[in-house]
Amino acid sequence: MDERKPVVVGVDGSEAARHALEWALDEALIRGCAVRAVRVWSFEPMSDWAPTTLQETRDNAERALDDAVRTAVAGRPSAPPVEQVTAEGDPAGALVRAASDAALLVVAGHRGERFRKVVLGSVSSACVRRSHVPVVVLPPGIERVATEDDEERARA
Repeated sequence: MDERKPVVVGVDGSEAARHALEWALDEALIRGCAVRAVRVWSFEPMSDWAPTTLQETRDNAERALDDAVRTAVAGRPSAPPVEQVTAEGDPAGALVRAASDAALLVVAGHRGERFRKVVLGSVSSACVRRSHVPVVVLPPGIERVATEDDEERARA
């Protein structure tokens, strides 16, 4: 499996990102490769009006990613290897960098993005524009469950 390029997936704690992680796990099983789950964080010392340290912010991101991965692989009959990566900075830029050696980048679309797309820009649309690997944008509510045919193809 090491010679195969990984499937990279953005994990931001949303329900849509949970579906994207599950989709990426299924896709990696089909491809016979690993998953690189990426959580991007930024340091805001006064977030929620409570002082926060850089280390606390990093630790929280790592813990949230670990919880998301553990939940996603729980109860699966098989799961690909999952590399967990946390990165500080711009979400789209960090995801594109994390996917520079990947087979594809998987991100979740979110409901209610119209205003954000116009004013701030969307992470998923920025990834589509900037990535040098294929990008899969899963719309909200999409779930994909591996079938027996998928598992047979993965074994072949």
